[in-house]
Amino acid sequence: MKIFITGATGFIGSHLMNFLVQSDNEIIALCRNNSKCKVPIIKEPFWLNKEISKVTLNDLRGVDALVHLATAGVSPQCATWNELTDININSSIKLIEMAKNAGVKRFIASGTCMEYGTSHSYERIPPSAPLNPNNPYAASKVAGFQLINSFAIQENIELFYGRIFTAYGDGQFSKNLWPSLKNAAVQNKDFELQKGNDIRDFIPVKDVALHFFKALFRDDIQIKKPKIVNVGTGEAKSIYKFASEEWNRFNAKGKLKLIKKENQENVCNKMV
Repeated sequence: MKIFITGATGFIGSHLMNFLVQSDNEIIALCRNNSKCKVPIIKEPFWLNKEISKVTLNDLRGVDALVHLATAGVSPQCATWNELTDININSSIKLIEMAKNAGVKRFIASGTCMEYGTSHSYERIPPSAPLNPNNPYAASKVAGFQLINSFAIQENIELFYGRIFTAYGDGQFSKNLWPSLKNAAVQNKDFELQKGNDIRDFIPVKDVALHFFKALFRDDIQIKKPKIVNVGTGEAKSIYKFASEEWNRFNAKGKLKLIKKENQENVCNKMV
């Protein structure tokens, strides 16, 4: 199988690359501005050094499956409206359209649990739940999803769309919760934890990567019937409980402090 992947050097993409390069498949990995993988990879694939906006139909000739992980604005990193629109919406529909024209059979894309928003009454959110995004990043992901979902149905492309819950692990952006915890533990520092009572579904990044790797070979993805799934553990856990478990696993010497700060308006500064 010939596989094309965007977002190959990102947090999740880097871990997926380690599954891909060990498989008996031909891998074409998009690399922007000679960026490097967030974690070491076992074997080098063929790197296609160009911006996602510069990908052409010829780049996808002979490709069997396209894995689209490139995204902009994942919390707590910020992105402009233009970046959100260009990467999360325009690039997604352009890629799936080129995939169709190039004869690519399967299109695999990553979403986020934030597409559901917070206005729901489910104990466990099903993939069929209404989408109610409440921030620009989530809104752009919903818009991109709606376009590629409709396109896949109309143009007979096998679509797998995985909404990722709270992934964590090596290679994650340094200001996210888990790497911040680990850094404080290694340095024997105390750690101040905000929003500790909030509930999340924490999933190790390697499990996320494996989920997308397996999507390449699933036999339950059919044309006209996109496969929409939640990529998580299904286990609800408070941020404080998760942090406490990881703090103990790190054998941290400092104290884990649960604090409450008022007027935390800027989502770019939140570690969740």
